[in-house]
Amino acid sequence: MKNLGLLLLPVVALYGCNSSSPSTGSAIDSCKALNSDTFSCEQMLGDIVEHAVQPTVVSFSTQVQALATKTAAYCTALSAATNESVALIEAQTDWQASMDVWQQLEVMQFGPLATERDEFYSWPLNDSCKVDEEVVFSLADGYDISTGVTPARRGLDGLEYLLFNSDTNISCGANNSTPALTAWNQKDDATKLVDRCSFAEKITDDLVARAQALETSYNQYDITAATNLQVVADSISDALFYIDKEVKDDKLTALLPQTSTQGFSADKLEFAFASYTKQAINNNAIGTKAIFTASGNVGLAQYLIAAGQEDLATEMVVELDAIIANSSGAYIVDSFRDILTTAQQDTGDSDVSDCINADVGSNSSNLIKLCALDNDVKAFTDDLKGQFVLTLGFSVPTNVEGDND
Repeated sequence: MKNLGLLLLPVVALYGCNSSSPSTGSAIDSCKALNSDTFSCEQMLGDIVEHAVQPTVVSFSTQVQALATKTAAYCTALSAATNESVALIEAQTDWQASMDVWQQLEVMQFGPLATERDEFYSWPLNDSCKVDEEVVFSLADGYDISTGVTPARRGLDGLEYLLFNSDTNISCGANNSTPALTAWNQKDDATKLVDRCSFAEKITDDLVARAQALETSYNQYDITAATNLQVVADSISDALFYIDKEVKDDKLTALLPQTSTQGFSADKLEFAFASYTKQAINNNAIGTKAIFTASGNVGLAQYLIAAGQEDLATEMVVELDAIIANSSGAYIVDSFRDILTTAQQDTGDSDVSDCINADVGSNSSNLIKLCALDNDVKAFTDDLKGQFVLTLGFSVPTNVEGDND
C-alpha cells in the first residue's frame, strides 16, 4: 500500500498537465480528484478569491480614493502657491500606500485581473515621454482620459513620474520632441507644475473609476463555475510565477552582478523616480503568501498537503516569510537606489565579489542583505518551478520555461 501511494503522485501530476492543455473538455480534473474530508478544491479556489484577492481589491479601491483626494489637494496648493511642499509629500505618501496594495495584486493576475492589470500599472512599458505628451494633450477642451489613452500614458506609473520627478523639463529626447511639447516646455516652472498636476488629477479619477469597476467584477466572479477546476487552479499557479520572472529576474538579479565582470545597475530599478523597489518586493511576497495560504484559510499550501507534500508546503511558507522579513525596511534600512549608487561609485571590486558570494551575518551591510535577498527569492522559486508544479500537475508559464538559474 505504501508503494501504491507513492505511485499516485506522478499520476495526479500527469492528469494535471493534461488538464492545462488547450483541449480540456475530456481532461481529468485532478484538483477535484483530491477532494476529501480535509480538502476541497472548490473551497480552495473560493477561499483564495474571498480571503486573498477580493479584500486586496477592496483595499486598493479605498486607497486610490484617498490618493485622488490628496492629489487634488496638492493641485489646489499649487494653484494657490500655498503649502505646496507639504501637500506634495501627502500625495506622495498616498501614492506609496496605493502602490503597496497594488504590488500585492501584481501576483494575483488571474480572473478579472488577468486582463485589467495594465489599465492600472503598465511597468515595464511605462514611458515618461508619453506622459509628457499626454500632459499637453490633456489641456485641450473636451479631453477624456478614459478614451483612447494607452496605459503607458497614465496609471500608477504615470503618477510616479508626475509626483516624484522634480525636473519640470520634458523628458523626451531632442529627436522625440514635437512642436507642441517644445512650446509647452517654454512655460514657466509654476505653470508647468500646475499643468502636470491637473493631468495627475485626471489619472487618479480614472484609477478610482477603474478600481470600483474591478471591485464589482470580483463581487460577481464565481471562480468555481469553471468546467475544469484544475485549469483554473493552473491560472493561479501561473500568476504566482510573477515572483520568479518579475521579482527575481527583473527586480533583483538584473540589478546585481552575476559574474566578476559585471557591475551594479541602478538604472534598471523598477521605479525611476520614487525610492520604492524594496517596498514593492516586500508587498509582492506578502501577496504571494496571501494566495499560497488564502490568508490563513484553504490555499495552495493545503493543496500540497492533500497531495502528500506537507513538508514542501511548510518549507515554501517559511521561504516566503524569509523574503518578507528580509525585504522589510527594518532589515534593509537604505533604499535600493542608495545602496546600488554607493556600490557603483566604489572603485574597487570587493563589493562585486561580496555580492556574488553574499553571506549574511550579524554585521552585514545593506548591500550584502540586498544581494542575499536575491538568494532568498530563488529558494522559493526553485521549489515553485520544481516540486510544486510536479506534485500538483501545474504547467510552467512559457516565459519561465528553460530558466534554470
